[in-house]
Amino acid sequence: MTRFISLLPFLLGVAFSSFAADGVHYGRSPFVCDNSSVVNTLDCDSAVSLVRAEVRGAMKGIGERRGLSSSYWGLSLNFPADTVCVTLRHGNTDFGDLLDRRYTVVTLLLDGDELCSEDVGGFSTASGEYNSLAFEYDVAACEIRVSGGAHALAPLCGYKLDTIGSELPTSFSVWSHGQLNVSSISWEYRNSPVASLLTSWTPASLDSYISASGDPLEGYWSYLDRENDPDYARMGGRYLLAMVKSADVSGGYDILYIDGAEVMAKEWQPLMRKGRLRPTIFMSHFDLEWVDSTFADMTDDIHASVTDNAILTLSFPLLKTTMRFSKVPR
Repeated sequence: MTRFISLLPFLLGVAFSSFAADGVHYGRSPFVCDNSSVVNTLDCDSAVSLVRAEVRGAMKGIGERRGLSSSYWGLSLNFPADTVCVTLRHGNTDFGDLLDRRYTVVTLLLDGDELCSEDVGGFSTASGEYNSLAFEYDVAACEIRVSGGAHALAPLCGYKLDTIGSELPTSFSVWSHGQLNVSSISWEYRNSPVASLLTSWTPASLDSYISASGDPLEGYWSYLDRENDPDYARMGGRYLLAMVKSADVSGGYDILYIDGAEVMAKEWQPLMRKGRLRPTIFMSHFDLEWVDSTFADMTDDIHASVTDNAILTLSFPLLKTTMRFSKVPR
């Protein structure tokens, strides 16, 4: 499967997997929720781009009857001034009729107002059987997406919450009307890769630092050429980079992105960290750490070398790709 070296990673599923998860957090379980709710505090900071929670529970008292059951459960995502609620409810279409069938309704509400309601499959409709219900909130898109099922999570519905704006959720709750046996509860945060790669450099401070530096490797490096097999990788851009001594790795250098991104160009901001060189026992040869176009880290079996303090070569042997950069005269 082709990668972009920005080279881009796997072409499928990058939107979610390129975000770094801040671990999975577990609430106390098992427990019984009986006409009550259990609140779990969320510790969201400015780097959080997505919040996801999942609960597995078994609702009692949802046997066959006319219409929707009076026993049901759901999840609430709580913001400082708003509450988004997801409900899971079972019922019968025509109780006592030959055409009767069991069905499940998932409803999404904002501050009590219905946003959408879907008749969905994939859930167990028997009393006391376990189902899973999950949501994820995309902070940047202000969008909530709901998934669930008896044995596997499947997408159910979603909605863009334009009125919430830049608010971050403070907690989420699992609640019930009736008796709900909860076997597990978990949540996680996904951090924006953009925030994790920002540095303290400014254009002025970088120019001033490079102008005063006597290190021949520090400075600006411009895309020169490449050797590339497009069946293995595609270029993410023709970059202008900067290299400065690393404050975190003795004898190493940080590679900063300056310009030239073609893949996800709007996400790449000048002076974000694009990579790092770690010294080896060989002169002018380094182990390479690289952040590709979709913000995935690349560290295995890649390296860099510098020739005559003028040509920087980044090598990705398994992807049959080499990129070269030339030192920009001061």
